[in-house]
Amino acid sequence: MGVVDVPDASAVAGEYLAPPRAELGSLALGADDNVPLPTAVADAAPDTAGLEFKPPEFLGRYNHYLICNSKEVVATWEEDGKGWMVRVKDGFVRASSNPAQTPSMGTFVLIEIAIEVEGPIKRLTGVHAYLIPSAVALSRLSKSDHAILASLENRTTLSDRQKALVRQRVNAKFLPSIWEGTEGML
Repeated sequence: MGVVDVPDASAVAGEYLAPPRAELGSLALGADDNVPLPTAVADAAPDTAGLEFKPPEFLGRYNHYLICNSKEVVATWEEDGKGWMVRVKDGFVRASSNPAQTPSMGTFVLIEIAIEVEGPIKRLTGVHAYLIPSAVALSRLSKSDHAILASLENRTTLSDRQKALVRQRVNAKFLPSIWEGTEGML
């Protein structure tokens, strides 16, 4: 067996000091086993591990977007030329034509329902949720389609109610086409 240096007690608690590489290759696992130990690899430092939040730069052409508060969908967007649509008493209206109708207070989440399209096939590839700061609220919806993206703070998780709203949207947009022509087959 090889000799391994042990750091003294004054070393910082929790700090890992790997033995020199030359010693790692010569250490044996057991008396009858001369297989060398694997080489230790240090993890990347947290500041270089790619954990920085980068909001999406544009709304995806085939994706669907919802903005929800804790109870309901308050705005929607899809690539149909209408831009952001905000909820009013009787349905949805264009945010660009009705800036006074956009909610100005509350906690909102932008939900991206990511869709991949290959020919006639549409595939759900992910659901991403982003926190919209309450100071910004939804005032940017009336400016341009992509303006709200610059204000996103971070990724977030969805509440059970928000997950149910996403399921409703996916069912309404994509499942009717799956069941078309199957009447009487089941």
